Amino acid sequence: MMFACGSAANAYSARVNSACERDYYRFCAKYSIGTPELRSCMLASRRALSRRCVDALVAAGEVPKRYLTSVKR
Repeated sequence: MMFACGSAANAYSARVNSACERDYYRFCAKYSIGTPELRSCMLASRRALSRRCVDALVAAGEVPKRYLTSVKR
């Protein structure tokens, strides 16, 4: 599952895709993969995303470390 916006070079890693797949289907499945709307939805849902997903996003450099403090433990 790839939900990154932009070119293949900007696509999320396999780790992010795996870690965030459930969050995608839970919060943002109505948005097509690779669209700006999907990225916006994931950002809007950031407080509810799983710790696993946020950890992967931080490790990939997609979101700042401060997102870790706003995620459920």
